[in-house]
Amino acid sequence: MPERRRPVDWTVQTWEFGKEDHADPDVLVWISIRKFDALWRRTEEYIADAGGSDDNNPDRYAKAGAWLRLGEPTWMPVVGLDHWGMPTITDGRHRYLWMREHGAWSMPVAVSASEADAVRALCGTRYRTSWYVPPRTRVPTAVALGILGLAAVSLVAVARS
Repeated sequence: MPERRRPVDWTVQTWEFGKEDHADPDVLVWISIRKFDALWRRTEEYIADAGGSDDNNPDRYAKAGAWLRLGEPTWMPVVGLDHWGMPTITDGRHRYLWMREHGAWSMPVAVSASEADAVRALCGTRYRTSWYVPPRTRVPTAVALGILGLAAVSLVAVARS
């Protein structure tokens, strides 16, 4: 079976990422999708069904997937802590959702330096590979049955000759 995992070329979005003169520069933190999702589920921001009824921007999920499939550099989500100290996504929810729904285990996120240790403690990971499994292309049933029918006719013709 050929390898189907596709790596993501994450890049930073924010202007203050790593800038020394910024009061609270963003830093890169690798998160476990499983750990982050378990915590994010407890917040008001959680989206259980990407593109579904609890998603206030369902078209963005499809757009995020289309962009990720291009393999272009992609802005990593920005994660912060809410007023209860739970991790939440301040930008990039649909990029995160696409990764979650397509088998990713981990991904890098941008986090304010002042919150980075807390985010690492809550949902950080040592795993440093970010990939997803693209959806399989579905063949319409009629086409599949037509191909099987032609194969059957060919086998019968060979058997008769």
